[in-house]
Amino acid sequence: MSSVHSIVVDENGGPLVEESLLLGLAVVTISIVIAVILQATGWAQEAVAGLLQLLQDSWNGLTNLFP
Repeated sequence: MSSVHSIVVDENGGPLVEESLLLGLAVVTISIVIAVILQATGWAQEAVAGLLQLLQDSWNGLTNLFP
């Protein structure tokens, strides 16, 4: 019974477990940062593309006024 009690009381993890948890947390954090950056740049690319399309449509409309 004392061996079961010592397993339950011993809550210390080994260094390998600690390093694995830290590496896993780092991978998740970096993945989230990369996803946010890609989403932000995708939004910026869409905004610039929309602006360029608006300018092109405006220029085409202006050139159609003067034959």
